[in-house]
Amino acid sequence: MVFKHKKDPLIFQGKKKSKKYFEGWYFKQVSFDLKDIVSIIPGISINSADSHSFIQIIYSYDVDGYKNLKTQYYRFSVEDFKSTDKPFSLKIGNNTFRNEGIELNLNNGEFLIKGNICLSDFTKINRNILSPDAMGYFSYFPFMECYHDIISMSHKLKGVISVNNKVIDFKDGKGYIEKDWGTSFPNEYIWLQSNHFEGNEASIMFSLAHIPFIGASFQGFICNLIINNHEYRFATYNKSKIKNVSYSDNFLEIYIDKDEFELSIKAVVCRDSGVLRAPRKGAMDILIKEGLSGTVEIRLLKNSKIVFEGEANPCAIEMMYGKE
Repeated sequence: MVFKHKKDPLIFQGKKKSKKYFEGWYFKQVSFDLKDIVSIIPGISINSADSHSFIQIIYSYDVDGYKNLKTQYYRFSVEDFKSTDKPFSLKIGNNTFRNEGIELNLNNGEFLIKGNICLSDFTKINRNILSPDAMGYFSYFPFMECYHDIISMSHKLKGVISVNNKVIDFKDGKGYIEKDWGTSFPNEYIWLQSNHFEGNEASIMFSLAHIPFIGASFQGFICNLIINNHEYRFATYNKSKIKNVSYSDNFLEIYIDKDEFELSIKAVVCRDSGVLRAPRKGAMDILIKEGLSGTVEIRLLKNSKIVFEGEANPCAIEMMYGKE
């Protein structure tokens, strides 16, 4: 199963799981004018008390220059969850997710979401035997609490959906896809992602977490940065080091070293965050907050010379770190 996942990270990993298990896909869509952002999270929760499948929605929209954000949790039975490997297809109720696109037919009496989004030209991460996915060699260990992978750092969008009769056109927009599976989310973590650096073809995903490991724990991190089709990977497993992390008054600073490279990340965390559900021992009973309209500035140096610096807006950010 491990090697099957390496060939196609999108496919469902939990076919043999019967207890304390979750799996979720994260599809983020940003309209060309940046006014509408819709993240869609289909998944499944398997546990003794409340097994079910679900689709979570986080929707950020602009009204007279002000950002608004709403979240929704659509609940389905386990039997409503169906997946195939070749070609990849995930169906939950009347909603379908494929490599080529997404079809939505959601209605819970409060939020009606319908439409189709086409996905193309995925920007994939580099993979090899020692680093088969975003988690590096840690992905080979069968006892990790949570596994994480990146499907596409950036890709093209087209198509239209309606949210309560408001039409959102994703023509020339940008998307991002990742996924998680295992038993539980980390107790503490930071996650941010953006592919909207002004005037540049660049994208970033950063994740830091306290990770249980063989009776102890460690602080692990992944930062994948793609600039003009060149990937820079900073991670615990490739001898990168976080020199400092600070978070105060919605301002986050991170400094990372790896060999001749230095990376600084400075982010303003979104105040318009919304509540999502996250897994603990397979059950979706943790409440977390995610915002979609933060900003991030990065600066990459090689031998003290600037390789890249830029600001991205919008930036998705989750903070479950320290007192936050």
